Parts: sequence; structure tokens; C-alpha cells
Amino acid sequence: MAAKEKYPEPSYLEYGFGELEHDVIKKELCCYCGNCIAFCPKIDKEGNRPELIDYDPLCGLCYAYCPRTMLDMPRMEKRIFGRERKEDEPLGIYKKAASARIKSSGVRAQDGGVATALLIRALESGVIDCAVVTGRDEKWRGVPKIATTAEEIAAAAGTKYTITPSVTGVQMAMDQGFKKIGFVGTPCQIQALRKVQLLEEPYQFGQKKIALLVGLFCMENFEYERLFPELVQGSFGLSPEDVDKFEIQKGMFRVLSGDQVKEVPIDQTDDYVWKGCGPCFDFSAELADISVGSVGSKSGWSTVLPRTDAGAKVYEEALKAGAIEEAAVSEKGLALAGRLAKGKEERFTAKTAELLGRGVPVNIRR
Repeated sequence: MAAKEKYPEPSYLEYGFGELEHDVIKKELCCYCGNCIAFCPKIDKEGNRPELIDYDPLCGLCYAYCPRTMLDMPRMEKRIFGRERKEDEPLGIYKKAASARIKSSGVRAQDGGVATALLIRALESGVIDCAVVTGRDEKWRGVPKIATTAEEIAAAAGTKYTITPSVTGVQMAMDQGFKKIGFVGTPCQIQALRKVQLLEEPYQFGQKKIALLVGLFCMENFEYERLFPELVQGSFGLSPEDVDKFEIQKGMFRVLSGDQVKEVPIDQTDDYVWKGCGPCFDFSAELADISVGSVGSKSGWSTVLPRTDAGAKVYEEALKAGAIEEAAVSEKGLALAGRLAKGKEERFTAKTAELLGRGVPVNIRR
């Protein structure tokens, strides 16, 4: 582990919600991870945005914790992995790469179901005492949930593909007294929680209770208020209650409903993408303990990247326990995932240049 560094500069704690609103929310940089809502009792959600409900001129945690105000990846990598990512590591730093799938045939899961299996194994082995997952309501809106049994974890399996402030579930878990919290989420949500863990500041409210971060591969996410009315209902003629599953396969965004499959090329879904996804470079959740995604593995399998000692231990224990089975990931598959990661970085670079040209501050160091 690298020597302890001050992160970030203390001046960030002098900023408050007014600066967050001006620099991030109104500029449409907000990824709606839920970090500021989770860790400040004076902030709540209003529609799809954080909203101040009680003025406090002294606290700057919301600005300091936001992954869109400042994100110094090299510094964070040194703290987590002991070194910076190299130029030829498009998927970030990891200990090994493998294909894997869940062995329990009775568990409904996305792709290989590995994220579900890892959380269940971590719970059963005592690594975590709960898992914060993203479930959904009957309208397919994402809902943060605290799972304390294998059945509850399995019930939340499956990608929702709409923006959800899932980090709020971590604070819910802390409030309920859990001491070893597991979390599964998108790259921006993982970034947010790593900032919470690594930021040196005078407030301590349970950061050490975050025990395991499982990150999901993500190119972009969608805005519920546009995806469902305009695509799912408008183009496909399906109500939210009709939808069984979403997936992205071979360049197509697919909606499964019974024996029906409705699909559209993924590049035709740009109008439904959450605007805050633009200033994001991270495809493979590079700051997670372990990352999981379908890209790079054959159908029904997941690509798995254990990154930290904690992530590697949970993965290896799941293998030994027979919860998952492993196969070699192909060089071709890893190269494909790497190309997508580089593509997201290029999109980030172009979007950042556009934003800076319009005078929008983007303080993210790749």
C-alpha cells in the first residue's frame, strides 16, 4: 500500500450545496449516484436530482464526496492498489481475468450471475452482513434494497438499465446497524463510495463499515422518464408490467416480454441516455474490489476481474465452495472489452472538451 496521502485538498470542504448545484447539478454532470443524498441529512431527492431541504452553511461533504466535482484516479489507484494504472491496462488494475458463471440453476440472474453468486457467498461466509442491491418496483423503477439473505440477493438480480441513486442504500444499512456492508453498482457509484472511504476529513460516520464493492461493467445508463414512455411503450408497445428483462447483446438493446423480444440498435438509444453519463470514462468499474460484466465472455458467462485482496478472496472462496464455475477468458474477449473501455475514454475526452469549451468545470483526472 502506498504511503498515506491527503485527499483531496482541504479547500473542497469549504464548498457547499450551492457550489454543487452550480457546478454539477445545473450543468447536467450529476450521475445521480445518491452519494450526497446518502451522507447528508439535509439533502434529499426531488425528481431525478438532489435537492437541499435544510440549509447548512458550514458543511461541504456533498461537494467533497461527489464523483463529478473532483476525481483524481491516479491518486486513488495508489491508495487502493499501491500503484497507478498503466497505459496498456484499459480495464484498470486487476489480479486475474476469468470467465465464470453461477452454478445454481434455480437463481434468476443477468448473464453469468456471478455478481449475485459473489454477494451470496460473501454473506454466507461472514465477509458482509448485508448487501445493498438495486431492486425494482412494479413499474421497473430502480429501488435500493438491503438484502440479508441469499433469497433477497437473488430476487434483486438482473440489470435495470435506468439511473437509480443506489448509494442511498448504504446509509440505510448503516442506520439499521449493519457493520460489514457489501454493495453492487455501476462505475460512478463505486467511484462515489471510494471517495467516501478515502477522503480525509474531520467527519467519521461509518465509512469503515463498507466492506466489499462489486462493480458492474457499464457503457451508459438511461433515464426512466424517457426510456419507458418513448421506447418501451412508444416504440415497442409494452407497459412496464409487461417487461421481464432488459439486456444488451451484440450491439442491440433488447427488451424481453414473455416469448417476445423487442430490440433496437444500441446506437439508436442515445436520446434516452442520462446526460450525466457523458463525463464518465470508466467502463469496467476500475475502483471496485471485483468487477463483473458480460463483455468478453460467451453467452451465459461473465467476465470477472478480481482487483483487490478482498475481491480475490471472495472470488476464490466462491470457486472452492462450488458457487461458481470458471473458464479461461479468451484474449479476443479481453481485447473486445478493452476496445469498449477505450471507446468510453475517447467519448469522455470529447465530452470533456465540449463542456470546457462551454465553460463547464470538469475536474476529473484520468
